[in-house]
Amino acid sequence: MLMNFTGKLLIAPPKVKQGFWYKSVIFITEDHINGSMGLLLNKRSSVSVAEFTEQIGERMNIPGYIYVGGPVNIKALTMLHSSEWSCTNTMNINQTFSISSSDDLLPRLSEGDAPKHFRLFLGLCGWAPAQLQEEYEGAPPRDKNSSWLIANSNLDLVFHHDLKDQWLQSLEKSSNDFVQSIFD
Repeated sequence: MLMNFTGKLLIAPPKVKQGFWYKSVIFITEDHINGSMGLLLNKRSSVSVAEFTEQIGERMNIPGYIYVGGPVNIKALTMLHSSEWSCTNTMNINQTFSISSSDDLLPRLSEGDAPKHFRLFLGLCGWAPAQLQEEYEGAPPRDKNSSWLIANSNLDLVFHHDLKDQWLQSLEKSSNDFVQSIFD
């Protein structure tokens, strides 16, 4: 059965012991016939947002860090945020989450015009048509024992956890969602 992954979390299973995807949690922003895209939530860079803005010739006192959104298009700045805020190119993912990448994004944040919840990313994750479904199912030549786990997303899990803690909390959410699906 084909699943729509939009708005879901992909979690690297404990069997993945090394490499780029080790203990990763990915928020899927798009999943359709042309492929899938997402943002790696828990790979924080060592660069603060203030340091990043200074590197691009601006001085903005915006709290937080820049996150490594994935290995594709690593120079593209994207903000995953709560849906009460928008700009000229905001794409709503669902009722709770949106993404934006407008040129006026950083100046607006610097002026205090910010969503309640947000995280800034450089890069993204991308999958060819049907690739994400095949990875999730563990379709050959992939290993079923190391295929992605899945969980429903929520504001707390996406924005209030980080690094290994976010991975552990996502694993727990995935198992709780699985158990709940049995009783639904």
